[in-house]
Amino acid sequence: MNAITTAGDTVLVTVELFGMARVHANVSSLSIEVGTQTPIAALLRAVARECPALVGKALCVSDDGTIAVADGYGLNRNGLVFLSPDTDEQLEWVAGDSLLLLSNQAGG
Repeated sequence: MNAITTAGDTVLVTVELFGMARVHANVSSLSIEVGTQTPIAALLRAVARECPALVGKALCVSDDGTIAVADGYGLNRNGLVFLSPDTDEQLEWVAGDSLLLLSNQAGG
């Protein structure tokens, strides 16, 4: 059964780390609470707060404070679709969603 949600609802999104992101963070995944209508940029800010070891490695901070995926990394949603890391598009997040932070280097 699908629950009816409002803009104020939050869900847990699992951020799965692969390759060097996993090595730097020393964990395989993070659980991040986000609003059901959260842009990727906001979710990445939450990841940086939860795991500051990724900043300067898998995540980079621009001069204006924007957090983005570093060169050599990609984002994938639920193993199905790659996401543009520099978009501020709002996505519809549902409980059980996963955001994969992948290294583009050989071996993952």
